[in-house]
Amino acid sequence: MLVLQRKGDCNMTFLLISLLCAQPVSQQTNGGQAFDEAGVKISKGESVAEMANKLHSAEIINSKFWFRVYAKLTQADRKIKAGYYVLRKPSSIKSVLRKMILGETSDIKVTIPEGFMLKEIGVLLSEKVGVDTGEFFSLVYDTAYIHKFKINASSLEGYLFPETYLIPYGASAKEIIPRFINEFFSVFTDSLQKRAAKMSFSPEKIITLASLIEKETSCDSEKPIISGVYYKRLKKGMLLQCDPTVQYVLTSHKTDLSYKDLKVDSKYNTYLYKGLPPGPICSPGKKSIVAALWPQDTPYLYFVSQGKTHIFSKNNEEHNIAKAKAKAIRKNT
Repeated sequence: MLVLQRKGDCNMTFLLISLLCAQPVSQQTNGGQAFDEAGVKISKGESVAEMANKLHSAEIINSKFWFRVYAKLTQADRKIKAGYYVLRKPSSIKSVLRKMILGETSDIKVTIPEGFMLKEIGVLLSEKVGVDTGEFFSLVYDTAYIHKFKINASSLEGYLFPETYLIPYGASAKEIIPRFINEFFSVFTDSLQKRAAKMSFSPEKIITLASLIEKETSCDSEKPIISGVYYKRLKKGMLLQCDPTVQYVLTSHKTDLSYKDLKVDSKYNTYLYKGLPPGPICSPGKKSIVAALWPQDTPYLYFVSQGKTHIFSKNNEEHNIAKAKAKAIRKNT
């Protein structure tokens, strides 16, 4: 290592390093298109070496070594703010550090898919924006916290609305969760809640039913029909026999349930217990919520999956024929 003893030498060396790290990037573009960019997540407590590795891997900086040197010399390493940075590739080291010191971060686009469960949402948020899963799961099962949002439920299953959000990297669960709930109530408006009351259903029961519909089909045109089947079965005192409610309580996901699975003793098992399960089994989208509020009046009491769609039947005899047909269709696809 070169040891500089004279002040003039130090100043000259710093000047040379500063000029090197401020080297402008190539101004060429690809056919007049915008510069390529890359996103890098910088977490609290990361070392300069870790940052340099990320930036170099993303092709944002050309030298990990000079990034570390310049960050130390300028004491920028003490001022860098955590967050998600979208940067040109390549960029000068000086410009990168300037953005990171000023905290010119970008939000991350996070999409919660329709039908996601709390456990899936927690993992997604952890992977995408660094949410602490311990904090997240502590809050979504905290009844005192839940009741602050005027939700009469034991968990927030079903109430974190599936949508695309822009979220800052490093945001806490306590900052994010209210946004999801606000989005939920922007969809499940007072008029829809009044509709639920008119049908003698609580908001919680409507969302529970909507979650079953969401899990049963991704085909929008089928949602009101499936809703109608469930209403008929509820009215007749029949078991709902909804496979997704059983899958909800299993330790691992199964596409095809066994006879043993159907005997799992849980209030969520609609093969054993009549009526709706104790709460939602996923986050339903708007179309499933609307279907739960406006079921289609049909003669059907049964349905079976034949892949992406279902075969609907009026009675058990038709249903047995439909099951054999659906099994043959699935086998050949």
